[in-house]
Amino acid sequence: MMKTSNVVSIPQPHHAVVYIATVRSVVNNTRCEIDLSGIRCQAQVTFSCLVKPVNEDIVMCVLSEAGDYYITGIVERKNDQSMALCFPDNVSMQSQSGSINLNSSKSVNIVAPENFNCLAKNALHKSETAVMKYDHLTASGGTIQASFSTLRVFSELINTISKQALHKVKNYMRHTEESDAVKSGNMTRASQGLYSMNSQHTIMLSKKDTKIDGEHIHMG
Repeated sequence: MMKTSNVVSIPQPHHAVVYIATVRSVVNNTRCEIDLSGIRCQAQVTFSCLVKPVNEDIVMCVLSEAGDYYITGIVERKNDQSMALCFPDNVSMQSQSGSINLNSSKSVNIVAPENFNCLAKNALHKSETAVMKYDHLTASGGTIQASFSTLRVFSELINTISKQALHKVKNYMRHTEESDAVKSGNMTRASQGLYSMNSQHTIMLSKKDTKIDGEHIHMG
C-alpha cells in the first residue's frame, strides 16, 4: 500500500529582475512604450515614480510575476534636463516641525484654474516690480498703512464712504474739468495767509444772514 505525503510544497516567489530600457513613446501619464534590448513592449509607470518620462529616457524597469513591466525610475535623460512632476490626484505637502522652501534661479509660476488660497499668520511680499490685475477685488481688515514716494490712481469712478476722513498735506492742488459740487451740513475754512476766489461769475445765496467782516472791504 502506497503512503500519500501530507507535505505540500510552497512555490517560491520569483525574484524581480531589474532591466534598463529606453522610452520610445509616452502613451499616457501612466503607460509608456519601451525598448528592451531591441524588443518593444508596454510598461506601467509606478505610482512612486513622480517624474514624468519622456521619449529617449533611460529608465529602470522590473518584471512582475504576471509578466508586466513597471518603470520604477528614470536613470538618465540625454536631451533637455527639464522635468515634470506628475501626480495622479490631490497632493498635500506637509512639514510636521519644519519649513518648506521653494528656491529658483529664475522663475516660480503657480497656475490654478479655480482657486488659489494663501493662509498665514504673517505674509511678506517683496519684489522690485509687481503687477496685479483683478476683475473684482474685495479687501477688508483692521488697519492699512501704505508708504509710497509716488502714487498714481487712474479710474473711471472712485466712491469713498467713510465716517471720518483726515487729509494732511504740504501742498494740495485739485483740478476739475467740468463740475465740482460739495454738500455738507457745516463748512469751515481757515487760511493763515491769502484766501482767493477767482471766477467768471460768482453767486452767493443765504436764506438768512450774510456777514462780511474785515478791516478793509473792497468791492468793484
